[in-house]
Amino acid sequence: MAELEILKLFLLVLIRFSGLMVAAPVLGSSNVPLAAKVGFAVFGAMLITPTLPMLEVGIPDANVAFALLAIGEFLIGLLVGFVVGMVFSAVQVGGQIMDMQSGFGMMNVFNPALETQSSIFGFFLFILAVLYMLVMNLHHVMIRGFVHTFEVIPIGGFAAKPDLLWEMTRWGQAMFVDGLIIAAPVAAAMMLAYVTMGLLGRVVPQIQLFVVGFPVTIATGLIVTALSISIYLQVLNGVFERTFIRLDTLIQGMG
Repeated sequence: MAELEILKLFLLVLIRFSGLMVAAPVLGSSNVPLAAKVGFAVFGAMLITPTLPMLEVGIPDANVAFALLAIGEFLIGLLVGFVVGMVFSAVQVGGQIMDMQSGFGMMNVFNPALETQSSIFGFFLFILAVLYMLVMNLHHVMIRGFVHTFEVIPIGGFAAKPDLLWEMTRWGQAMFVDGLIIAAPVAAAMMLAYVTMGLLGRVVPQIQLFVVGFPVTIATGLIVTALSISIYLQVLNGVFERTFIRLDTLIQGMG
């Protein structure tokens, strides 16, 4: 019977890891081989399971009761990956704003990591965000935070609290604010460019603004983006810091 309890505990831990692998940024991409995802989840479950105490009430044998526990464990991993992925959603929002302002709004490229069409600037900023996360070892912080869930939220201890759900909606609002901050340098430069071209069109009506405007706005967007990469990285660092604070709030709220 002890072996059966350990096996059921291992399966629940594995399901929590599986939820993370579905929603985690980069790791959840279809470009990561399924065998690698399964191997990571199994390896993590093998490391975590021996450190967990057995449940005092035991793990139920009934299919329905065990399935409810499994759903709760999967949601824990899913929510952790979702909160961390909000960083990259903010980057996509900022890139979309930059594209619309600079004249790239009609063009999209396929982002294989997100499995969707992405704006030009959004894809570029997404790559920078991924590289920044890997270089700064922030993926280690995400994994440590996920492992911490086993200390705060015992197996079978998932609880959906209304206050936590309301807080997550506020994080969604903050995601759009972060996107605006990321796009601010290019948006400000585009506003100045449009005002300048508008005044120039009034002073020199012979200039074909529709012909001149697109090269000017595209060149301005590219130049400002190149000059503001260091600012973008500083903003990105702040976004990651706020995200990991939210992750801790999420974990404590589910505990």
